[in-house]
Amino acid sequence: MSTVTGPAPARGRLPVARRDRRPALAALALLLVLVGALGSALVAYRSGSREEVLVARQDIEVGQVVTAADLTTARVAADGGATVDAAAIRNFIGTHAVAYVPQGTLVNRFMFTGERIVPAGAQVVGVVVDITRRTTERLRSGDVVQLVYVSGSGDQSSGAAQPGDSIVRAAKVVAVGSGGGSGQLSVSVLVPDKDAGAVADLASSNSIALTLLPAGTTPVVDLVKR
Repeated sequence: MSTVTGPAPARGRLPVARRDRRPALAALALLLVLVGALGSALVAYRSGSREEVLVARQDIEVGQVVTAADLTTARVAADGGATVDAAAIRNFIGTHAVAYVPQGTLVNRFMFTGERIVPAGAQVVGVVVDITRRTTERLRSGDVVQLVYVSGSGDQSSGAAQPGDSIVRAAKVVAVGSGGGSGQLSVSVLVPDKDAGAVADLASSNSIALTLLPAGTTPVVDLVKR
């Protein structure tokens, strides 16, 4: 009797239990959640950690004497930058701008100096002029103007000056503000010592007109560059 022998069972590796990856995925998910939470906390902290700092309310020209009207405040995130706390505004009033500061710029202490930048032999004199005594509706710091004697309310002259005479042929405008009346401007101009008395005298009787000179005109005296 013959015996039929079937094929021997194939040998193979023993089955290996599949690793359960769920703990690893859970750990990764937890890590991502933590990272996201930290990021959100940082954003929330930076959003909430804001402080009042000084900002230029309007353009401030080189050499301009800073007034309270030139500065305002804004709330910004505290990032350790070179900003100035709003409470320090009094420290900047009366200082001079050493660089052009555009409107909206965050103020820092390097933009201004308390040192005198008016050169020896010169003075800053204030002149109030209405729209009929200036050749442009808008003057700004840095402009150069001619100061001309005109008949004023006091109808007085200074020395040998006659109406139409030039008192200062090219004076640097240092600051411009409201003159108080409708259409009036208060203009601070840099003039030589020898002309300061006449300019102040004529200005007191509203006997000075300003004519704007072309851009690039060299003033008789200029601010000290720093």
